Amino acid sequence: MKKLLCLLLLIALPSTILAFELPFGLSMLKRKNVILIVPDGCSMPIWAAVRAMTVGVDGKLNIDTMLVQGRCRTYSADAMITDSAAAGTAYATGFKTRNGVISMHAMTVRGDSLSGKSLPTILEKAESRGIATGIVSTAMIEHATPAAFYSHRAERDWYNLIAADLPASGIDLIMGGGRQHLLPKGEVGPEMGISKREDSRNIIDEMRAGGYIYLQDKVGFDAYEPEKGDAVLGIFNPGHMQYEFDRKKDTIGEPALWEMTAKAIELLSKNKKGFFLLVEAGRIDHAGNEHDTDRFLWDGIACDKAIGVAQEFAKKHGNTLVIVVPDHGTGGPHLTGVYDADDAEKKVISYNDAGFPSYRLDSDGFPVDDNGRPLAIRWIDWDGHTGEDVGVHAMGPGSEKLDGLVDNTEIHRAMMLHLGFDKKNKDEQSSEIDY
Repeated sequence: MKKLLCLLLLIALPSTILAFELPFGLSMLKRKNVILIVPDGCSMPIWAAVRAMTVGVDGKLNIDTMLVQGRCRTYSADAMITDSAAAGTAYATGFKTRNGVISMHAMTVRGDSLSGKSLPTILEKAESRGIATGIVSTAMIEHATPAAFYSHRAERDWYNLIAADLPASGIDLIMGGGRQHLLPKGEVGPEMGISKREDSRNIIDEMRAGGYIYLQDKVGFDAYEPEKGDAVLGIFNPGHMQYEFDRKKDTIGEPALWEMTAKAIELLSKNKKGFFLLVEAGRIDHAGNEHDTDRFLWDGIACDKAIGVAQEFAKKHGNTLVIVVPDHGTGGPHLTGVYDADDAEKKVISYNDAGFPSYRLDSDGFPVDDNGRPLAIRWIDWDGHTGEDVGVHAMGPGSEKLDGLVDNTEIHRAMMLHLGFDKKNKDEQSSEIDY
C-alpha cells in the first residue's frame, strides 16, 4: 500500500509543480508566436557592410546568430523579378500572384478587380482563432508589403482603397506611416501633410470610434503603456516614415523601428493564444532605389536592432518562431572596400590595401565617425529590383524547415504550421502547398 501511495505521489508531483509554475511556464508554452521581419529590398551585401561598420568584420550581428541561414527564391507568378506586392502575397497567403496584385489569385489582371479572387492571409486566419495580430512598418501602412496581409486589391497603388480596408481588419496593432491616405479630402494633418483621399472618410476617426488608441508622434508613443485588450493605431508620418539617418530631424518626432517592434511585442504577447507580428524595414528598399548608401546602411542597422528585440523575446518564450527574409533585392549593392582618405571626392576605392574600417559609434550603435575612410558601396547601373536569391534567417520551432533553398511560399507554410494550421480548408484554392 505504501509503495502504491509513493508511486501515485511521484506521478502527481510533476503536475503539482507545473500547477505552481503555470502562469510563467506551461501557459506560455501553449502560446504560439510568429514574428516575420521583412527587410524590404535587402540584398545580402548589406549585412557584410553593416557588420564591418558596427561589430567589425569578425564580429556577429544579431542576424548572424540565428541558427537557420538559408536562401529564398523570390520570382512572382508572371516575372523572374518580383515586386513587393507579389512577394508580400507569397508570404501572406502561400500563393504566387502577378506583380502589382495584393493577396489575390494569380489569374487576377492587374487593375481589374473583377478578374480575380481574394486569397486568405495568415493574419486573417490568426484573427479567426483569437490570435493577436500586428503590423509594424517604416513605410506607409498602405504600401504593398503590409497591405498584402490585410487587403485584397488588384492594384497595389490603390492606397486610398487599401486604407479603407483598415477599420474592418481587426488588427490589434498597426504602426507606420501613411497618414495622407487616412484623412478626409482637403484636410491638412500634422507636418503639413495634405490628404490624398478623394472622399470625406476619416479613417483615423473611424478607427478611434471603433476603440483604437491613436498615436501620432514620439511623445505619444513613449507615453503609451500597453494594456491587455488594447487596439493601437500609430501613424507617424504623412507618407513613409523617415529614414533612420534622418529620423531625429523629424518635425514632430518618430519612434525607431526597434522601439515599435518592442512595443508591439509587449502588447501582443498579452494575448493568451499567442500572436502574429509583421515587422517591415520598408525604407531599405527606397534607399536602394536611390543608391543612397548612408540611408541604406543606417536602415540596415535599425533592422538588425529590431531583430535583436525579437530574438530576446524568443529566447525567453520558447514557442516563438522568428523569420527574417527580404521580399527581393534592390539596386545591386556591392561592398568593394573603403574610399581613399586622400581623395577629396571619395571616388578612389582601396581594396588590396584597404585594411579594416574603423567607425566610432554612438550610444545606439550608429556610426558617427568613419576616420576619413568610409566603406565603399558600389551599385550596379540599375535602381530597380533584382532577382537573386535572398537570405532567409530563422530561429525557433519549425525554423529547420527553412534551411537550404526554399521558395517564398514556403515561408508562409512554416508560419502556418507553427501556429497550428496543419489542415487545409476545403474552400481554399488548391495549391502545390499542402498544409
